Amino acid sequence: MVEINPDFISPLPHDVIHAIFSFLPLKHAVKTSILSTVWRSLWMPIHVNLDVGLDQIVNPELSKEVTRVIATFLISCNCPRKLYLGLPKSEKVKLQMKNEWYLMATKVDEKELYLSFSEENRPTKDHFHLILEVDSSPNLENSFTDASRFASLKVLHLRSITHLDKNMVAALFSNCQLLEVLKLVKCSGLQHLDLKGGSHFQSFEMLDCPEVVNINLSAPMLRSFRYRGVLPRIQIKKASGFTDALLDFRDGPGHIKFDCEELITLLKALKDVEILTLSGWLLEWMCSAGVIFGKLGFQFNKLKELWWIGSQMDRTNRDSLACFLNFTPSLERLFIDINTQLDYVPCPPFHHYWHEPHLWMDYAAVKCNALPLERLKTVFMAGFTKQEEELLLMDLLLEKASESELTSMIVKSPENDSWRVAKIPRGRWLLQTWISKWFSVSSADQDEWFFGYVDQDYCRDLCPAHSTVF
Repeated sequence: MVEINPDFISPLPHDVIHAIFSFLPLKHAVKTSILSTVWRSLWMPIHVNLDVGLDQIVNPELSKEVTRVIATFLISCNCPRKLYLGLPKSEKVKLQMKNEWYLMATKVDEKELYLSFSEENRPTKDHFHLILEVDSSPNLENSFTDASRFASLKVLHLRSITHLDKNMVAALFSNCQLLEVLKLVKCSGLQHLDLKGGSHFQSFEMLDCPEVVNINLSAPMLRSFRYRGVLPRIQIKKASGFTDALLDFRDGPGHIKFDCEELITLLKALKDVEILTLSGWLLEWMCSAGVIFGKLGFQFNKLKELWWIGSQMDRTNRDSLACFLNFTPSLERLFIDINTQLDYVPCPPFHHYWHEPHLWMDYAAVKCNALPLERLKTVFMAGFTKQEEELLLMDLLLEKASESELTSMIVKSPENDSWRVAKIPRGRWLLQTWISKWFSVSSADQDEWFFGYVDQDYCRDLCPAHSTVF
């Protein structure tokens, strides 16, 4: 006889299910659609076609009525729902839209909204400037009804904004005075962003906007800044009390001239963070261009976790990281991610008479000048390939760290095998049973490195705080 498991969740009243959704972040609430057909039906999208032309979207004057209609539609649904807004077929052809819908909205309640605009198939994108003042007071000319100002909105995700949508976005969300979190993703053509946050605004995230040149932020309560893409010019004003910053410039210097002074100003604005992610090429370029971290007049005294990301660990990357670590006296967790899938960003020749002294020192001198990291507890290196520079970096970290504080040094290969690390002076006697569980690599200084296999469960919790962003 087949035992039938009772279904306790499908019979739940919709009001109860909606209440459950309200306690979950939007991305987790949507995933509940796999639990049952009843729960899946709650996320079935509502399709509405707008009978408007392209000129009514682009023209600032004509777009007011369209924006008013869209705002009313978004606010009218207070329950968890996906909303699809389409355009007439002739307008879809003009825009060369990839999707049947022009705008997709996902919401659980009035506090969180995900808005995605249809991407275009056109090979070139028009550049645009987006201005958002989420702390501004409503005015009679541009305001909608009281409800349509998204007065309760706290978390806003915006994806694939183009020059066609900038006026609508600015009109919809410039009065969200309770907004706490804003995320911009894959906004092709966006070159300049001016964002003014209110007294509740705490977190800004911008990912994969390839044409961005300038980011100007003004938010007195901003705590978190996370960015991935090309290096833009970033100015942060009226902000203090940062707790975390992600500066993943994996796509290189981008569309601006590399300027050390601007980068030093940015680092100074972020000097109080506890969690920091940095691209390795940025440290290499700064050191080569004349920056001496020890002479900047400030340190990352509160930094507890650093995640270094780069395509390779060569000598200049190793030594520039070592110089930056002299800048982080309270560091507890260090993650080094050597990812060969990332593009290599070659360092250009910088003509300076002074720069970080490690650039003309040998390794012994760099090691001798290393400052202690007395609070370092964990080192995790991903992408480990047993190269000499990787071994020397580990040797340097062992020299800087306190033996009583450093509890784990783990390396992980590109094949996802993980090992504990121990450095044994050559000639020291080892138990044969221990040797059988470890493999060894000899280094140039005649010491021998032993690597003991670590179970994947042991490494599961060894991941950077910012890894959840990707």
